[in-house]
Amino acid sequence: MQNITNLEIKYKDFIDDNNSETIVILHGWWWKSDSWLKLGDLLFKSWFNVIIPDLPWFWETKLDYVFDLDEYAKVIANFLRTLKIDNFILWWHSNWWAIAIKIVKSNIFTIKTLVLNNSSWIRNDKKRSIKRKIFNFSSKIIKKLFNFIPSPLRRKLGWVQIRKKIYNFIWWSDYIKSEEIPFLKETYLNVISEDITEQIKKIDSNTLLIRWELDKYTPLSDAHFMRNNIKKSKLIIISNEWHSIHLKNPNLLVNKFLENI
Repeated sequence: MQNITNLEIKYKDFIDDNNSETIVILHGWWWKSDSWLKLGDLLFKSWFNVIIPDLPWFWETKLDYVFDLDEYAKVIANFLRTLKIDNFILWWHSNWWAIAIKIVKSNIFTIKTLVLNNSSWIRNDKKRSIKRKIFNFSSKIIKKLFNFIPSPLRRKLGWVQIRKKIYNFIWWSDYIKSEEIPFLKETYLNVISEDITEQIKKIDSNTLLIRWELDKYTPLSDAHFMRNNIKKSKLIIISNEWHSIHLKNPNLLVNKFLENI
């Protein structure tokens, strides 16, 4: 295994020595630090220092080999130690909250509040399990059928588009984006294959769950599971919003955070 501490983590920050509170924001899969700059600026104007790193491979932080959740957690922990950050608010978006759980459970840092922004990591969900089984069965049959069809006709029938729609149906659109890069495809599969559901029940940090009512990627059933299993948690559901509210309506997101922190 390569020495992950040698990775150079690129990041954006909003710092004022007069601010006493620090928020570390981690973007989701296929996002980047730049996508959180508007929200970071709003939080900074609300008297928070804000640090937003690019995770390995994404945007300006380079990576060219396979990673898993433990390695991502170690990289972020080392990054925070290097900047001498402790006693902070840890804010995570989408499926990367699994890294947050590992950092919280490591007891390396004092986490004042864990903000889980449309986080999803319930791997034993029956509905998604059924979808995956249907996909695995149907995709194998369709693939065999297409092998008998000449390539020009196969392209005309739009197999690539059909496959993308099937993956979107089971919330695996990120896999489609990643599979063209071999090490990133394996990294993605490593990340989503680890089930940390039981670890959710052991979280003892103050936790704010922020959810969007219309988000198809992270269903509300996940939010209610987390609320029921994280002792010190509070659930905020925002109506008529989708997965990327931090881009479309950062003011609303910051206001909800400030009202409930």
